[in-house]
Amino acid sequence: MKAFCSRLILLLADGISIVIAILLAFGLRQWCDCFERSAPNDLIHYLQFGLMYGVVLVLLYVEGIYTKRYDFWQEQERTIKAVFLSGIIVFAVLAMTKNSDSYSRFIIIMTFVVLAILLPLQKYFIKRILFTLGYWKHPAHLLGEDPFFEKHVYTNPYLGYIYSSRDLAKTLFVSSSHAKEQIETILHQALLSRQEVIFIPAIKNFDFSDAQIIHIFNARANLIIVENNLINRFNRSLKYSLDYFLSIILFPLLLLLIGFIAWKIKREDGGTVFFKQERLGQNGKPFECYKFRSMRENSDVLLKTYLQEHPEEVHYYNAYHKYISDPRITKIGSIIRKTSLDELPQIINVLKGEMSLIGPRPYMTSEKEKIGESINMILAVKPGITGLWQVSGRSDVDFASRVDMDVWYVRNWSIWSDVIILIKTVQVVLRHKGSY
Repeated sequence: MKAFCSRLILLLADGISIVIAILLAFGLRQWCDCFERSAPNDLIHYLQFGLMYGVVLVLLYVEGIYTKRYDFWQEQERTIKAVFLSGIIVFAVLAMTKNSDSYSRFIIIMTFVVLAILLPLQKYFIKRILFTLGYWKHPAHLLGEDPFFEKHVYTNPYLGYIYSSRDLAKTLFVSSSHAKEQIETILHQALLSRQEVIFIPAIKNFDFSDAQIIHIFNARANLIIVENNLINRFNRSLKYSLDYFLSIILFPLLLLLIGFIAWKIKREDGGTVFFKQERLGQNGKPFECYKFRSMRENSDVLLKTYLQEHPEEVHYYNAYHKYISDPRITKIGSIIRKTSLDELPQIINVLKGEMSLIGPRPYMTSEKEKIGESINMILAVKPGITGLWQVSGRSDVDFASRVDMDVWYVRNWSIWSDVIILIKTVQVVLRHKGSY
């Protein structure tokens, strides 16, 4: 009963979100007072536009928003896709029924734009409230051992799974540690008990969420198609085109901030503003990576003396490629490192075609041997100003884990994953976590 109530609440909340989106879009048109003066200007006329409600809610249902449990980011990808398709369908229906002039195109477009922002925010808070109240909790049991499951599933209120005994669980998670015969027996017994079964694949380095599954009927078997997304030439061209376009837009907006930081650096010790270091680019081609100078001019002498007095720092650097307390860093350097603003000049590298906005870490030439067998995968694409490992722990992630994350990014790239990393990068900057 609680599961039904929670889904009903989510459905009603989405309906209310559509109403709010219409109100905001209508208010924006009234405030602007410069769009389609001939279009109807009656708020009730838009609030009673049943097609909009129906199409949005039906497509959200088709995407499994009310019937399945997704992680926040996967659900928002499906939500935004449903909103986008809803907009296309609504305009198509209005055009085919020759009712285009009966509604303001501005109000309809802005309704869907607002909805694409409002729905994710609304779901984020409502699901957590429902979880706290006990309505969104779903008893689940893990068969086998999987530390990942304990860390990322039971602790995720958005998914809503809570630990339960096997008999009382509505969902059984089956670890790949079981033999094939055991899994078939578990599946048979679970289906008889009307329990949902979710398999945890043995392979963790591939994203199967959008993988294509081929069903061979005569053999009663499934084939899963896995591709290396960013190695695909079309995907790379699309990504780099978007990078260049966004960089051109962002560069003028960032000039004032870049100028202010440059002035602060120059004012502190009168040294050079920028720091250039040779890094490994696409296909292993070295390039000069730009950063704001965050260290003192005589940094080598300072570091040598400091390491002699603190030998434990050498071991820390070997693991994390940075120091716990670096004596070379200036006052302004400490600030721009904590906020990652020292990376801003790398937008010049993007405009020069040497880097991407998002991608693997730009590794130093001295790290080439340490990367190991993954080097060909990582160097197949351009390095990024930000990336997966920078938003997944940053300074706390050891070198080997950074390499694994970069490989995962290249294999499983999508435009949506870049959107997520951009959003998370902003969150990291606002939280003032350390840079690399």
